[in-house]
Amino acid sequence: MAHAPEPARGQLAAPPGAVTHRARTGGHRPRLGAIGVHAWQRLPVPGWLWSGLVSGALFWLSIPACEWYLAAWVCLVPGLVGLRGCTGRQAWWAGLAGGVLAGIGRTYWIAYTLERYGDLAKPTAVVTTALLIVYLATYWGAFFWLLTRFDSRRPLFPWAVASAWVLLEWVQSWMISGFPWQLLGYSQYRVLPVAQVAAAGGIFALSFLIALINGGAAQALLWRHDRRRLATAAGVPLIVLAATYATGQTRLTRLEAEAGPELTVGVLQGNVSQDEKWKAGRKAGSTLLYASLARQLAPHRPDLVVYPETAMPFFFTDSINAEHRAVVRDLARELGAPLLVGSLGGSWEEGIYNRAWLIDAQGEVAGSADKVHLVPFGEYIPLIEVFRYLSGLTAESGAFAPGHSHPVLRLPGPQTPFGVFICYESIFPEISRELADGGAEVLINTTNDAWFGQTAAPYQHFAMVVLRAIETGRPVVRAANTGISGLVAPTGRIVHATPLFTREAFTVRVRPRTEPTFYTRWGNAIVPLSGLLLAVAALDRWRSRRATTPA
Repeated sequence: MAHAPEPARGQLAAPPGAVTHRARTGGHRPRLGAIGVHAWQRLPVPGWLWSGLVSGALFWLSIPACEWYLAAWVCLVPGLVGLRGCTGRQAWWAGLAGGVLAGIGRTYWIAYTLERYGDLAKPTAVVTTALLIVYLATYWGAFFWLLTRFDSRRPLFPWAVASAWVLLEWVQSWMISGFPWQLLGYSQYRVLPVAQVAAAGGIFALSFLIALINGGAAQALLWRHDRRRLATAAGVPLIVLAATYATGQTRLTRLEAEAGPELTVGVLQGNVSQDEKWKAGRKAGSTLLYASLARQLAPHRPDLVVYPETAMPFFFTDSINAEHRAVVRDLARELGAPLLVGSLGGSWEEGIYNRAWLIDAQGEVAGSADKVHLVPFGEYIPLIEVFRYLSGLTAESGAFAPGHSHPVLRLPGPQTPFGVFICYESIFPEISRELADGGAEVLINTTNDAWFGQTAAPYQHFAMVVLRAIETGRPVVRAANTGISGLVAPTGRIVHATPLFTREAFTVRVRPRTEPTFYTRWGNAIVPLSGLLLAVAALDRWRSRRATTPA
């Protein structure tokens, strides 16, 4: 019995009857397939490279500030379709090109921060940001290269796509201290029925679902004339999506119907410019500003008032700052409410800690929480001999020391346990999970996004906080120096959100929750599951190659 020849290693199989570009024209570049992409070959950019660029552009459009969330469900399709006939090397470069475009959308704002607050010349700031973008793009290159090792005709191809994507996102979350900024799943932070899948498997589960649909759509396009493969490619992922949507809607309805005791939490947004924040003589101004804002909340009788990250730019317990500390203590007594004050802990000699101080209604320190996962180049300079030119970013505030743990604090009075994660820690889901698993019934995120200016970064940062609420099933109160401050419900519904660069004091009603989510209990179970699925898909590909190889 005759067998169809297997594609060369590093190439996806072409459909029966497909004509290669070499056979048609005598050239050396393989044809990309008969689904319309052949038109790209007339452009100066090779078709396989163009497909990667389109994927990167669609990813960019799906995230804040554009937020065309539907683009995420097809953003990988052009790149996956363009793999047909590609070598592994071409797939790598196509992925790298797409990853660069996606990386620009994710992190272009870093150049602004480096130039304005790091005392860098614009070319140096742009080159430094470009290096980070290229690093992030290598994950895209690895993804598309890896997918050339799988046969798009096999039923498990969409699952291989989703598994490979999630495993690479997971690596990105810890490699070189981790930078999981704006992963694929965050594009759906406003699509609440779908986003509820994060309560079961975290942000990686949401990314898995989106990548699965992309893989199925690409397979359906590649094999649209094969009805059996088309039914499998399009049907199974769509069934998974429909089931996810229905389950998510059920969870939304159930959580929205919950009732119980509520806390009144006051939030202060001081809107202090980063240019002014750490200047000498700013201590008194910041202290009095926040005291004035907090007094506006007195009629609401808050159970807690939350300051932004490092709102008090000094060592809170240092005797030299006794006068400013006295203002805060008197304020707590005046309001009859505890305060969660962002300030500094430690000392210049022992180490500087980015700390949230819990002050009870009598003005005494009742607890504190330190920032553990610091911002590289913002709060400390890694590999200082290499990156000494970036030391301007920490020149005024000083390089911070990491905290040792994330304690669960108790609100004086009602004794409600709550957890604090500070600024950059909001992009690491394991931190909020640790707090919820430790008994926190409310989560509080303090941050200072003044670094970002009017870029997309504050919106991207806030989108990630929404997923922390869904994952843990806990309400998240957010206090940001320049915004976005507000409240996110356990469903991910944005109850309150302030504009950027406004000075505000407001209260929100918060219902503590104790019920754990599957994610809280089991964490990123989707990661080992993805590894298993990828191994099964690889085994299936190997067996199919053996079965079709002539004896």
